[in-house]
Amino acid sequence: MFFEPNRTQFDLTFRLFGVDVRVHPLFWLMSVIMGWNALASGFEYLAIWVACVFVSILIHELGHVMMGRLFGARGQIVLYSFGGLAIGSSALRNRWQRIAVYFAGPVPGFLLFGFVWWGTRHLDRAAMTPLLRSAIWDLFGINLFWGLLNLVPVWPLDGGQISRDLCDWLIREKGTSVSLGISIVVAGLLALIALVNTYAEQPPSYVRMVPWLDALRGGYMVLLFACLAFNSYQLLQVESRRRPWDREWDYWDR
Repeated sequence: MFFEPNRTQFDLTFRLFGVDVRVHPLFWLMSVIMGWNALASGFEYLAIWVACVFVSILIHELGHVMMGRLFGARGQIVLYSFGGLAIGSSALRNRWQRIAVYFAGPVPGFLLFGFVWWGTRHLDRAAMTPLLRSAIWDLFGINLFWGLLNLVPVWPLDGGQISRDLCDWLIREKGTSVSLGISIVVAGLLALIALVNTYAEQPPSYVRMVPWLDALRGGYMVLLFACLAFNSYQLLQVESRRRPWDREWDYWDR
């Protein structure tokens, strides 16, 4: 689920700033499913949601690719059902360069969030249409909440890849296994929180202590982090069967 999907005749392809971009048709379908509640306000609200998701994820992946270019990596972007991929952007031998590429994804989203927030401070709020307000809130949620969530140490999110490289540096022989163990625990906990938030009749007590956790709700979030936890578990099983000399080769390669 977390690898590049096969090409289809319905793919949207184009180039942006010299970067090849491919949009798989399931990207549109998943975006619609995630924003289905917006349809209650009108089709235009759902369309605005999809547009905000498209722009936000695209600039996120562009952040990865552009940072990779600074270090000599050539990347391409694929938007698919589970978000986006910046393929080839982190294909670098230096660990700290890879970490910089991983961090560079959320940064454009945070900048967009700041720009939109700054813009709302200078707009006449009385003149803002309901559709514009909806677009602003969508951009706020996607670029701030999703950006922060993407930095949690869960594989293969950016935070999970950063965690793996850091653990490999600190604990050379067991770094990857430790990072995958962290990923299983964190992803499982987030799936449980999303499940409780979705079906609890009253807001759980932890929401009062950490309000942003209340945004972690919905069937998509439950499914996503449950799948990420299981995916990390599978990778941990593979890692545990690797031969010691395979790991030594990895260390020299890095």
